[in-house]
Amino acid sequence: MASANMARLNKLNPIVAAVAIPPVLGAIAWLVVLAMTGASGHHPIWDLQSRNLAEAAAFRDSGAVARRVAAGEDLNRPGEVRAGVIRPASTTLVPIAAAAAIREAGMVQLLLDLGASPDADAWQRAWCISDAADVRSLLALHRPQGALEECVAP
Repeated sequence: MASANMARLNKLNPIVAAVAIPPVLGAIAWLVVLAMTGASGHHPIWDLQSRNLAEAAAFRDSGAVARRVAAGEDLNRPGEVRAGVIRPASTTLVPIAAAAAIREAGMVQLLLDLGASPDADAWQRAWCISDAADVRSLLALHRPQGALEECVAP
């Protein structure tokens, strides 16, 4: 009986190894990634940093927005947002329009609190780029003179 159990165990060993090795190798690879992150300070997979204030708003990174504003970046200056973040192609938006495009009322409010004051054209683009009711209600409270709530389809 013992020899029958040993024979069965010997047949299972290659199957157990085939099932167990991939997760073990994945765990080891992840530990290497974490070690690289600790050593370099930059994550090799998720190291996407915003290049400007509009992109920081599009990334929903309120810390980066606050740091950039504290460093003197203009809240009303358009910036390029890379392809795939808001639209398939890269686009140039003012930060408040980028926040409106991602339908993030909290980011719109943060930008307004920090002093964003879009002109009529920038305000209208933000208004038209978002269909979120909470974003539009915030924008409506800060509508500049001459800004229209009418959107023309492209």
